[in-house]
Amino acid sequence: RDDRRHSHLRRHNKVSTVKTLVGNKPLSFVHTTTIMASKSTAKSKASSTKPSSQRSPPTKTNYTWYFLAFLPVIVLAISSYLLKNTISSPPSDFGSGSMFDQIAPRYDFINRALALNLDMAWRRRLVKEVVGANGELFHQQPNVKILDLATGTADVAILLGKAAEKYATTESPSKDSVLGLDPSYNMLDVGKSKVQKENLSSVVTLKLGDARKLDSLQDNSFDAATMSFGIRNVPEKHLALCEIHRVLKNTENSKLAIMEFSEPDENSGILGSLARVFIRHIVPSLGAMLSGAPKEYMHLQKSIKDFPSPKDFVHLMETLRCPIKSKSDKEEWEAGTFGSFRVKEVVNLNFGSVQIYVGNPILKQLVTE
Repeated sequence: RDDRRHSHLRRHNKVSTVKTLVGNKPLSFVHTTTIMASKSTAKSKASSTKPSSQRSPPTKTNYTWYFLAFLPVIVLAISSYLLKNTISSPPSDFGSGSMFDQIAPRYDFINRALALNLDMAWRRRLVKEVVGANGELFHQQPNVKILDLATGTADVAILLGKAAEKYATTESPSKDSVLGLDPSYNMLDVGKSKVQKENLSSVVTLKLGDARKLDSLQDNSFDAATMSFGIRNVPEKHLALCEIHRVLKNTENSKLAIMEFSEPDENSGILGSLARVFIRHIVPSLGAMLSGAPKEYMHLQKSIKDFPSPKDFVHLMETLRCPIKSKSDKEEWEAGTFGSFRVKEVVNLNFGSVQIYVGNPILKQLVTE
């Protein structure tokens, strides 16, 4: 009897223990939960024992895009190295009309690419400096005449022609209000097509001409003169400047505006340094690839590098001693008087890599003690 009693107590304790753990929930719920947990554990074990060949491979960094991003830089660096080491440096007088004849067909496209499409904004600023923000040059007198030297494909001449049409005080601008001269026949051929397309043939005239020898132009015949990116290609800069002085009217309203590249100096900051690297390496390499004329674009970089600093070019303009013809006898030179320019402003553009020199023709007396 004692044994049966002890057995009954043991069974009662087991049931109590189950009830204590389970609480008021049905036993079937506990059983189902236990089965689901067991299945989940089995799956985890199965996945951990899964062969490595069936697992998804770990993600790897894709370096293709990095390579493609730096590829243009690599190509330009190699091109720059090959240009400097395989092609002889062109002479300083290489920038003649015949050189530009070779690159004329693609000149405008390459200009836009090399200048990152900023060059037309620079030219518009040049025209604004000459004619004034509201066309003041045309309001001072009728029949204004403007000379555009190194006109190339006539970008500046066309802008001047549009200004003449807009601001001229007469009913219609006279023919040859703007005269563009350039030593390259092919460049002028492209320019003439553009002038005709803009319906400016009655305002803008383009002719062959060398800035150093303007024999076909009369003295004191132009109210203003412009020259964009051309003076650095002239070896005898003083001759060109003196010829410009001769054909400009000797009045306080006469203007000369010259736009030219220069290498930014060491104090131009980070952006100036980047512009200097761009001029020295990217310009000749990219120009060579786009034009197929590597020597011509090596000359572009060399001519910019050799061009005087803005301070030195201002000094050149202001210390000229251009001979002046006598008023009484046009065949005689006036003794003791010479022509020069007074630079009124230097406009810096593009982080110091482009300057516009704005000046007036003046006469000076030679003083001797």
